[in-house]
Amino acid sequence: MFDKRLLKLVPKARFLIAVDVFLQWVALMANIAIFVVIGFFFQQLLDGGLELSNVVTLLIVAIGALFVRFGCQMGAQRCGQKAAQTAKTTIRQAVYNKLTDLGPAYRESISTSEALQISVEGVEHLESYFGLYLPQLFYAVVAPLTLFICLAPLSFPTALTLLICVPFIPLSIVAVQKIAKRVMGQYWGTYTDLGAMFLESIQGLSTLKVFQADEARHAKINTEAETFRQATMRLLVMQLSSITVMDLFAFGGAAIGIIVALNQMAQGAVTFGAVFTIIFLSSEFFLPLRALGSFFHTAMSGMAAADKMFALLDTPNPLR
Repeated sequence: MFDKRLLKLVPKARFLIAVDVFLQWVALMANIAIFVVIGFFFQQLLDGGLELSNVVTLLIVAIGALFVRFGCQMGAQRCGQKAAQTAKTTIRQAVYNKLTDLGPAYRESISTSEALQISVEGVEHLESYFGLYLPQLFYAVVAPLTLFICLAPLSFPTALTLLICVPFIPLSIVAVQKIAKRVMGQYWGTYTDLGAMFLESIQGLSTLKVFQADEARHAKINTEAETFRQATMRLLVMQLSSITVMDLFAFGGAAIGIIVALNQMAQGAVTFGAVFTIIFLSSEFFLPLRALGSFFHTAMSGMAAADKMFALLDTPNPLR
């Protein structure tokens, strides 16, 4: 799920997203270095060739990698927040400018409540799209390839097995994307309808009281609220089901890789230090895509809001 038009709308966010991905990649390299060093330490300990100078060197490398990882993770988080804030400001300004250009005629294409929902809560959902989903999308492509290149010298069959299992998670995301888009569209549709009805009821409260229609209006709002509740529950069920499937592929793939590594160690093809490194890094093949799947549902909400926002932005300006 990648919307080029939405990204073009916020050109300043592209650089921040690129920096975010790069810092996450550096943090991953530091994490790999930490476990490689620990695995090498245990292997040297088993071989009986561990010297004090080697211990000091390994300790310095591990501590340095730990600081690099921490610093890069903090920097990536700040870049994501900055990209999200830039996107929110730019998009809200674009919506405001469009409403200003349309003037009072905006009511012909969109209700007041829907315009308010798009510019406030809809833009808030896009914060997760720019700050979390997009950086994770690119990082999830780079991370498994990096891990494969780093672990292949230790055990090529294990690294290849882990890499082959990785695509099952994005395939599960693609499988639920159409369902998720339909469910999210229904959710936003009922949400905007309920908001519009509530605003109209507040604006016409005096009229409803005068004609004694407030009880009927109250019952109608309760019915719409129940419809919105059901749409919310359907959305949550869909999200939890897809997350369960992704967890199955993630933990199952890591378990398969660990089994292959242990089998190779039993045959004497790899050392204990290599297996130790592979075991602790096997989950890193799947965690980026697992996180992407979690952010996917939040991003879908933002995309549903973006569709309504683009419908407003594409409205022709009135002739003056």
